[in-house]
Amino acid sequence: MIILIAAMNNKRTIGLDGSMPWHNPEDLKHFRKTTLNNKLIMGRKTYEGLPKKLDKRDIYVVSRNLDLPNTIHNLQEYLENVDASDSIYVAGGGEIYRESMKYADKILLSIIDDDTLGDTFFPEIDESKFKLVSTDIFDTFRLNTYERM
Repeated sequence: MIILIAAMNNKRTIGLDGSMPWHNPEDLKHFRKTTLNNKLIMGRKTYEGLPKKLDKRDIYVVSRNLDLPNTIHNLQEYLENVDASDSIYVAGGGEIYRESMKYADKILLSIIDDDTLGDTFFPEIDESKFKLVSTDIFDTFRLNTYERM
């Protein structure tokens, strides 16, 4: 199962100058709890923008140039050959989300009540392909869960 996990604000912003333009500890806790002990895919810029490396997760970095132990050089080919029994979380950035959307089975989208206009955005969700199945309200964000129809 391929799951996109993201936090965006009211302007669909997910990034500004290589990092998130807000700090939301509650959403970060949700991200950690959800992705712990799973495979996590992210682009090179997202990986390099992490304030600290994520423990207890198998991190795969999408890059044409890097040669890290878990580098994915061709994201499309990788996603087309994923074992359906694996849960793989895609964690950005914008271009990686766009490329992964057609392979996603589920989207976990945190909505942060913030109006910062960034330089990286979460792509539009095609409502003819994904259905909003739940909205969970937290103190500092809401979590929309979409599933492929």
